[in-house]
Amino acid sequence: MDNIKKNFIYAILAQSVSLIVSCLTNLILPKVISPLEFSYWQLFIFYATYIPCLAFGLNDGVYLRYGGFRKVDLNYKSIKSQYIVGLGFQFFLALIVGVLVLFFERDEKIKFILFSVLIFFLAYTSHNFLGYIFQAINETNEYSKSIIIDYVFYAIIQVVLILTHTVTVYILIPFYIIAMLLSFIYLFYLIYPRLNKEKFDFYLGKKETTISMITGISLMISNICSLLVLGVGRQIVETKWGLLTFGKVSFSLTLINFALTFISQIGMVLFPALRRLDSKALNKQYTKLNITLFNFLPIMYILYLPAQYILKLWLPNYRTSIDYLSVILPICFFDGKMNLIGNTFFKVLRKQVTLLKINIATILISCFSGLVAAYMFNSLYFLIIGLVFAIGFRCVVSNLILSRIIGNNSMLIDILDVVLAVAFVTSTANFQWYISLIIISIIYSLRFVFSKRNNIIYQYKHFEVKK
Repeated sequence: MDNIKKNFIYAILAQSVSLIVSCLTNLILPKVISPLEFSYWQLFIFYATYIPCLAFGLNDGVYLRYGGFRKVDLNYKSIKSQYIVGLGFQFFLALIVGVLVLFFERDEKIKFILFSVLIFFLAYTSHNFLGYIFQAINETNEYSKSIIIDYVFYAIIQVVLILTHTVTVYILIPFYIIAMLLSFIYLFYLIYPRLNKEKFDFYLGKKETTISMITGISLMISNICSLLVLGVGRQIVETKWGLLTFGKVSFSLTLINFALTFISQIGMVLFPALRRLDSKALNKQYTKLNITLFNFLPIMYILYLPAQYILKLWLPNYRTSIDYLSVILPICFFDGKMNLIGNTFFKVLRKQVTLLKINIATILISCFSGLVAAYMFNSLYFLIIGLVFAIGFRCVVSNLILSRIIGNNSMLIDILDVVLAVAFVTSTANFQWYISLIIISIIYSLRFVFSKRNNIIYQYKHFEVKK
């Protein structure tokens, strides 16, 4: 229990530092560079989000295979061999993609961004592999420390660049990669004494890497599909309305990552601990998390309303992006719930194939609604509404499936969450922010009172968990 508390403390600390860096990047950086330059930065982040798919599920497989293990139980010879074979394979793939970029991409700035993405991929996947090992053995605090190193270094660099008026994507991106390399070096330094004792075995590495890839490929595809739910919409925006509009929509989505990244860190801490629980204890934790999120996650709606007024004063060039945010915010709500409950429990239960099916269905909804909104109605607003619907659909369906597997009925909570989201979008579209604040505060208060008076925690209909 003490180790879990320590992991939570470091995870919260890491996300606090992340919040500061995110504020620098998303609230101050747009003040000192042009919207076009900031759009190029958003494009780099967009591509960097998807490039880890070139790992072909290796890191995800390692995470699933060793999640819940203790440090003394790990086969470090296997891990070392997998790491070297996997990195060699990823370098080969990056080289092939790099050659294709060299010959087929004509825009020099886009070419620079794509090459940078490939270099970042090698740094990220190296860090990610070791990070998953530390998370799997419940040493999440060490992983969080590496993230803190990454964020602190990059924050210092950004402050220096802003103060010296030398901010360009040509400088920002290389330092972003260097920050990731520093966090990798920290984890490598920690694990090196354990790996150094073992000899590299190519055939063992090839065998174990294949097993890890087969184990993790469905989770990796599921994670990529999860990203594509929003990524498809963003790509349609870039194709239909151009880079500047893409940057504005991406800016709105980036702002909600404040909360999403924090929530995903909690899920990261919970995973190895939940893997060690029996079905009855897992049922109890599932119920607690559902109720906790029901009571506290809606606060983000209330906090946003005065915040958006301040943001418009601070960033007048991004007023449109902030207006989009009022429609996009339910994505943060449902995606946050999905990250903490859906993704975590599907991985704990080794139901990653089910998660993959849900994500594929959600992508199809996102793609269809996005194409219809863009090319039939020529409406960016309808496209964003389609994204909100797709994310909400994924969260509700996932919770229904998990409820049946675990033995809890959470349908009432899901219905009330959807009602609140509809009320928020409707009120922000039709009223001033302070009127919307009153409306949402009243609805939130009624929800809270209802949950307490009706003992919603205990109104779950329990079923015998199927073995």
